[in-house]
Amino acid sequence: MIKKIVSILSLPFIAIGAFSTTSHAATLDFTASPFIGTAGAFDGTTYSISAFGGTLDASQLQDGNTCVGLACTTDGLGVDNGGGDDDDDEISSADGGQSITVDFGQVVLITELVFLDLFMDDEGAGEPEIARVSFNDTFIDFEADQNQVRFDGSSGFLHALFLNIVTDQLVFTVADGGLQD
Repeated sequence: MIKKIVSILSLPFIAIGAFSTTSHAATLDFTASPFIGTAGAFDGTTYSISAFGGTLDASQLQDGNTCVGLACTTDGLGVDNGGGDDDDDEISSADGGQSITVDFGQVVLITELVFLDLFMDDEGAGEPEIARVSFNDTFIDFEADQNQVRFDGSSGFLHALFLNIVTDQLVFTVADGGLQD
């Protein structure tokens, strides 16, 4: 039930702290309303966003209390498979997996990512949901914060700082596992 990219990205993404190779720090905030769009200019370069496994969705209103440092009007980006499920606005491993890809017009330095709806399992196993961010033929997994439990008012908020990702593309998915549906 990994929701959105919040920081890019925020894969699903809400906001992304990034530096282009020739510019200053900038943030792509996917929690802002109105949505910034699936393509545009970004700190001296461009970005484009696409979804796999459904339709890109930025409509879910922010429904927790732990979104910090962003507009926090919406929950960011997710993938809607049209099934009417409660995770239709998230990135899920169900039905063959979903993903959100952010392409940049040139190589950028990603310094931080923010995730929403990344929770600890509330159905008995006590395991964390895991967001996977792929780039340059590798990936980093981000586990839910232990204090972010669904239905307790939290947002499933995770802020990953001090990253050093140099790439022109990020792909947001979830790690395989039973509670990732």
